[in-house]
Amino acid sequence: MPGAVVPLRARGSAILPRVRKIIEGFKTVDRDSAIALCYTAINLSVVEFWYLTNVVQRRINEREGVFRRGISMEAGTTWAIATILLQLVIPILLIRFVHRRKLADHGWNMSGFVRHLWIYLGLFAFMIPFVLYAASQEAFLSRYPFVSEARTDSSVFLRWEFVYLAQFIALESFFRGYLLFTLERAFKWNACFIMAVPYCMIHWHKPPLECFGALIAGVALGAAALRFRSWYGGAVLHMLVGATMDILAFQHATNSG
Repeated sequence: MPGAVVPLRARGSAILPRVRKIIEGFKTVDRDSAIALCYTAINLSVVEFWYLTNVVQRRINEREGVFRRGISMEAGTTWAIATILLQLVIPILLIRFVHRRKLADHGWNMSGFVRHLWIYLGLFAFMIPFVLYAASQEAFLSRYPFVSEARTDSSVFLRWEFVYLAQFIALESFFRGYLLFTLERAFKWNACFIMAVPYCMIHWHKPPLECFGALIAGVALGAAALRFRSWYGGAVLHMLVGATMDILAFQHATNSG
């Protein structure tokens, strides 16, 4: 009969089978992948809202009651320490006590590192022309090094590079280690593309060329990590590129000054 009210009991009996299907669907979810992906979202969100260098610098300015243009060493170091904690320390604890696996199962593996190092050095040589081009762009020169004083002060530059390069180890251990190898169990080599998505996202605050390049680099480094069962080579490559970019920017700033 049009307009008739469906009894509450009847509606409940129709909803329950749907709820049961949803519950059954969740039972098929790969637990380790779900944990890794949810932690990735938490990790990126915590950095985005509380530990980006400009966010930390804003807190420092408010604390000191001054307006400061650029990023201080304190702000840069705080960001790097937060990155190391979120992307290196916590994932180690997750691997050992939540996933209950060995670190070697997630790319912490020196086996064959020296033998395959030439491949990563070759990739670095291939990337040099692109790095040189990026270093000629104003968007790049106005951003690197992140710490303002490190652009003209050699002592600050050296201290910053130590902290900056350390966070690359954390970054590679997370994306090409923890996240990639956890996803591999359920998604096989598709894990490279899944991992590359959040990796690209962390570059949204950087120049567009670097951001789009991160997507390609993420897939390529992920494939190499799966092939060689280690993220160490990617860390070496990442540190070489990062240091080269900062050195070029430092040289430009000191020569211009």
